[in-house]
Amino acid sequence: MQEQIRADNLCKRYGSLTAVDQASLAAYSSECVGVFGPSKAGKSVLLRLLAGIEAPDTGTIERAERRAGLACQTPSADEALTLFEVLSLYTALYDIPHPKRHAAVREALALVGLDSERNRRIETLSRGAQKLLEVTQALMAPSSLLLLDEPMAGLDSDMRRNLWEHLLRTRTRSRKTIIIATSRPEDAELCDRVALMHEGRILAAGTPAELRSLVGPEALVIKPIGDKSKRPQKVRWTGMAGKEEDGCLIIEMDAGTRPAELIRQIPADVSAVRLRQRGLDSVLNELTARPELLPAVENERE
Repeated sequence: MQEQIRADNLCKRYGSLTAVDQASLAAYSSECVGVFGPSKAGKSVLLRLLAGIEAPDTGTIERAERRAGLACQTPSADEALTLFEVLSLYTALYDIPHPKRHAAVREALALVGLDSERNRRIETLSRGAQKLLEVTQALMAPSSLLLLDEPMAGLDSDMRRNLWEHLLRTRTRSRKTIIIATSRPEDAELCDRVALMHEGRILAAGTPAELRSLVGPEALVIKPIGDKSKRPQKVRWTGMAGKEEDGCLIIEMDAGTRPAELIRQIPADVSAVRLRQRGLDSVLNELTARPELLPAVENERE
């Protein structure tokens, strides 16, 4: 696959604050890459560096194209303008031929469900609609690279679902490469690959399944046989406390737990046993709490 962008060992400092610290990231054609981490992890700064809005203090960025479509975390449009006026300005900025600009704006607004609102001023829109407008202008950019900063923030569930469907269709049909910065683990799960970011550093990168495999499952879920009233409220196997949840016994696990050893100790009177996988937020928490896991992660990326 063709690389659309590659960043190596990026650093960005603001006075004594290191916002991005030796961060490396690559994204390929038609790939959706998530940059997942909590607030203040450095995600927005990293996207601005990738877009070329700011220059890194050290490190290198190689782009397949000079331009990228960027949607900022905070909507940037002039609130006194209408949706149609805002996107018309972007058609001029993006050098869309004048006879095609009106149709391009209408089509872009229709794709995200905002065409009926095209003559409303930005200041009268909901936060979710303003966010959709920010993403729409990025989608109009004549570039194969989209950089979206918290695109789902402020959207209701229907708007999020529709936007995700549109982004994934765009990636496939137009061969767009999408990099999404998000603090929502459910959004990161939908990406092809995810970079976990904490305090300016990218701790690990890979598919969601690869990242979960670094720290193992979150818990062993055991469904016992028999009357609930006769079951113990708590159990303890190999020094691990269990709790009851929805009629099942939950045995918490950490990165050092061996599920096979636990399973061998389970009494015979159970109807089902399964492993509950971690969310990416749990994976990130485990990696930050256990930095001894990180050298193995870095070796895997090389």
